[in-house]
Amino acid sequence: MLTFDDFFLLHKPFADAVAAQLPLPATIDLYALAADGTMQTLYEHSLGPCRPVPEKIHALTQPWISEGQLVFPFPLESGEMAVAVVCGIDPPFLRKMSVSWLRETREILLDHFAAIRLSCTDPETELHNRRASIFFLQGVQEDQGGFFFLINTVFCRRTAAGNLQKLKETADLLHALGRGQYFSFGYGVFGLYLPFPARKNALKTARNLQHQLRREGMSKVQIGFARIVPVQQSNDQECLARYWRALAVAEERGPFGMCDIDAIDARHPHPFQMNDCTLQEQGKQQWRRLRQFTLALITLQPSCELTESWIETANKGVAGAGGTAIAGTGQVLLIFPDHPRESITKSIEVVLDDIRKRFGGESFHAGVAFWPCLDFTKSDVLGNCLKAQRHAAFLGPGSVVYFDHLSLNISGDYFFDEGDYRAALREYRRGLRLQPGDVNLTNSLGVTLVECNQLRGAVSCFQDALEQEPDNYMALVNLGRVRQTLGHSNRALACFERAFAVHAEERTAGQELFLPLARLYTEFGRHAEAITVLEHWMRCAGSDQEFRLFRLLGLCLLESGRPEEAMQACQKALRLFPQDSVSLSILGLLYVEQGQGTEVGLSLCAKALSLDNFNPDHWYRLARAYWYIGRYGEALDACKHCLHLHRHHAAAVVQLGMVHQAMGRMKQAKKYFAQAMSLKEYTASLADRVRGQLDQF
Repeated sequence: MLTFDDFFLLHKPFADAVAAQLPLPATIDLYALAADGTMQTLYEHSLGPCRPVPEKIHALTQPWISEGQLVFPFPLESGEMAVAVVCGIDPPFLRKMSVSWLRETREILLDHFAAIRLSCTDPETELHNRRASIFFLQGVQEDQGGFFFLINTVFCRRTAAGNLQKLKETADLLHALGRGQYFSFGYGVFGLYLPFPARKNALKTARNLQHQLRREGMSKVQIGFARIVPVQQSNDQECLARYWRALAVAEERGPFGMCDIDAIDARHPHPFQMNDCTLQEQGKQQWRRLRQFTLALITLQPSCELTESWIETANKGVAGAGGTAIAGTGQVLLIFPDHPRESITKSIEVVLDDIRKRFGGESFHAGVAFWPCLDFTKSDVLGNCLKAQRHAAFLGPGSVVYFDHLSLNISGDYFFDEGDYRAALREYRRGLRLQPGDVNLTNSLGVTLVECNQLRGAVSCFQDALEQEPDNYMALVNLGRVRQTLGHSNRALACFERAFAVHAEERTAGQELFLPLARLYTEFGRHAEAITVLEHWMRCAGSDQEFRLFRLLGLCLLESGRPEEAMQACQKALRLFPQDSVSLSILGLLYVEQGQGTEVGLSLCAKALSLDNFNPDHWYRLARAYWYIGRYGEALDACKHCLHLHRHHAAAVVQLGMVHQAMGRMKQAKKYFAQAMSLKEYTASLADRVRGQLDQF
């Protein structure tokens, strides 16, 4: 059945389909009916949650004529109502249209809409496809705001079928991560439209998507985006060109690169470039031949008016240090040649004191930088003044900052947030040259190296930070995550445990610690400790929206012999993410083992495998369910499937031994129990299960 998103995204071809069925030229607009029966534009309706109309309105299917307009109603499965409004047809001609013709035309339109929807849907992911995105972008109106994202995801499966399955899984996960209209471009590339008016919200969303998809094992998540704008008769390639350019820049920035192409094209939002070119050129004339100089850039509030007499006063104030004052648009640049630092500082304070007297103590912020400094050129010094000003902005109005390692930390953070990791690395490394061993810079450098997949370099950074602050929360968590990625599970666990012991009760602690710690405890069979961590996480704000929390809690409760609570946890996870194959698999096993319905339980296990049959745990749980109900042949096959995908799956080897034991093959059962004991994944809980089986021999 048609959805609201179909009408919103395919507005243009739907309107064309209506026009093609009319005997006369007309203007067609699509609207959504509000609960009170008034019409809203599709864009306005998309900004809020789903708002069903009353049943009386939703039951309408017969077209009607109102105020000289022909209205075709289209009730939607969600309880909402979309309408096509035809304007510009002569009223006497409208009145001649028969009821039966209008009814037949509506049925024809439904068939056309369904055909258009089918041609604009990706069969693998069931999302709207590239063609739909082009229709949507070509139909953008002047009053329509928001951003369009292209998301490139890279995952590794051994077979083509596995890649297709992962593609569908990713599409389902994207819907669970947040609202918005998603598109599938194929080959792991997705589109997303969000109606955010502010760029900071778009950046925050892109960063959150990267973080969440990375937690699902993606080796690359690159995002390019731009603000949507109306296009004039563009072809298909031109319509998407800006967004593909943004994605290309993001790919150049690293495996988790990000790019807003508007910021690159406009350049003005870049906070470390002078917009006042005249002031910059006048300054260059002054410092061009100097071997050493200091610049002080003062930015005033718009209400402050600089007069020629004040500039003369400022020049007198800096004359003692050989300085010069140049006025620009809302800015003053002070230039000092090679002079003692103390005299320069005094001269700057003289000018700032005069500004405080004339305009108030909070009327400015100032940044001071010098040359030579590190590997900066003379032309870079004004940019360093702007970095110091950004630093001053954090301290509040009326602040002055001398360019230092903290200024570089702040500018590095800016580039990091923009997804320009190479620029961020450059700033952090420069900061460490000014202040070797700074913990914040060292940690930031390590995080950026992780984003660039330079994991061993990141480990060195986090270790350096911990040498100075052994209990530094972010260094411990980041080092643990990198060691986990490198396969050093025991050393990763030690980092997470230390962070949890010291910081668990602090507000800084969050899912970046609780989730990997609980996962490692689960991996080592330490389910009681995992439950303690997860229950602690449940007391944190926002945890009720984390499907991974309840999924993992369900698994640990199952293995701890608390089935009723495990079922509740899995059901919570599935309410948040209905396509979560792991929760479906666990819940299916619980239904079988707790006598809640064998067929229902097996069907849930089968559904989990239909979503992801490359997950060996799903096959293991299916084998365990078959063993429980005495279907040993099918249990044997499921165990073999699991071990084909992961030959060292200790729980599956134990289960295989239990199946052979149930079939009376004691020799083979002992063989598999002995084999399980030699595996790395053999945990204390599995040992208890094996001892229980051996007692029956």
